[in-house]
Amino acid sequence: MIRRLLLAGTFVVATLGLTGTASAAGLADLMAPLQSARERGAFGSVDGRAYVEAQRGGGQPTPYPDVSVLLMPRSAQFDSELDGIKASYRDSIDALLEAEPRVRTARVAFERALIEAGGGQLLLGESSNATGEFRFPRVPEGEWTLLAWREIPHAKSPTALRGADARRYKGRAQIFGYTTVIFWRLPVDVKAGEVMTVHIHDRNQWLTAAREDRRIPDENQQKSLLPPTSDQPR
Repeated sequence: MIRRLLLAGTFVVATLGLTGTASAAGLADLMAPLQSARERGAFGSVDGRAYVEAQRGGGQPTPYPDVSVLLMPRSAQFDSELDGIKASYRDSIDALLEAEPRVRTARVAFERALIEAGGGQLLLGESSNATGEFRFPRVPEGEWTLLAWREIPHAKSPTALRGADARRYKGRAQIFGYTTVIFWRLPVDVKAGEVMTVHIHDRNQWLTAAREDRRIPDENQQKSLLPPTSDQPR
């Protein structure tokens, strides 16, 4: 379970060329009503489920286990940052590959700023279980953003290099596959004493990105990428 969060001073979000700033006053304004609700004991709960909808009528949904789910105070600045990423992520292959690290960088910067400001108790994290369910039992009344993501790895063997190329590119990073990262993003309004139910599934995804698995092969992997010699079976 992830429980982290927030705050203080001016913070800078640098996301591969996209930079945003938020003042201490702005962070304090978004935290104040949530902290006040927490002090008053005004809590609601958020129950959710992650799944693939049934392909045929009467069928059962397939759960998504191990989905990372994060509740954070709703921020116009952070929302604008994410909107900017989504607006351009399909412009090119490079933009598609940059989308996931840009979202991650923006999220981590926002979390760090909130933590430094002393609001760490306002960042709530969970993971969906084997049946796709997750629950936040004590959420202060107020406006939140739910950001969730699921990673699906796709492994592949790098291209075998021959002759001079094998020597020239030895020690350089190669692609061992990629990871599809599916994001969900939902506004969540929590009321004291009430249960808010959310569903994240294959039809309400916010953004689907890809992350390359690019790394330098170890010694055994380097050998496996070399072509067979004349005395080796082909």
